[in-house]
Amino acid sequence: MSIVDQIPHLEQLVIVDQEIRGLTEQMEKEKAEIGGAKAELKELDSRLTLDRDSVAEMERTRQELSKDARNMEKQIERSRDRLQRARNERESNAAERELEELRKLQRDRDEEIKKIVVLSDQARTSIESAEKREQEIQGQLSGSLEGVTKTLADIEARLAVLRTERAQLLAKLPKMLARRYESLHTRRPLAVARVVKGVCQGCYIELPPMMSHEMLSQTRFEECPHCHRIIFYVPPPPEADEEAKPDPEAPSD
Repeated sequence: MSIVDQIPHLEQLVIVDQEIRGLTEQMEKEKAEIGGAKAELKELDSRLTLDRDSVAEMERTRQELSKDARNMEKQIERSRDRLQRARNERESNAAERELEELRKLQRDRDEEIKKIVVLSDQARTSIESAEKREQEIQGQLSGSLEGVTKTLADIEARLAVLRTERAQLLAKLPKMLARRYESLHTRRPLAVARVVKGVCQGCYIELPPMMSHEMLSQTRFEECPHCHRIIFYVPPPPEADEEAKPDPEAPSD
């Protein structure tokens, strides 16, 4: 098979690989969006569990502190009673010290209860926000999952067709050229480029004049010395040659 016969297969292979790459990227994007939503949903569920457990624990602590505060109030009443019934200065001083210590403990309990109430309110606000976001994501997933699933199935079906076509195109190329193409394709999206007017259309750098001249014969594929793509020369269509020729009937200057 001559190079002229191989060029269409090679160029079609590039087109197929471009479509495969585009579809693969689209499929990964679709999966990433769904995966991202599911990951956020899992994170929210975990956070909600922690926040709910935290609220429950704070509520238990608040109840215990409130119970202690009520018991302390009773102790304070008893200390006041002892202070009123003190028979001498020593008993009066002891009752006052006890009363002051109990009042301090009661203030500490009240402060702890206030802190717990604030933290509990913050946790409840966080829970409400997380539950709202959870509902939003679940709604998005239930609304889009079916569509995304169908899109992915369509992409997979098209990719299967393209991979079959790709294998067939590779089989039509000489083994050395096919291996060369595959090696380049793994390193760069476009492994093949035409040469137009001595310029590689892959990197748009002018080729050495000798190489450009040799490629006019279309006897073999070359490698661009700059981007290392497989390059080949395709002559312009006859119409372009005719347009380039001067009109013999046109008046001269």
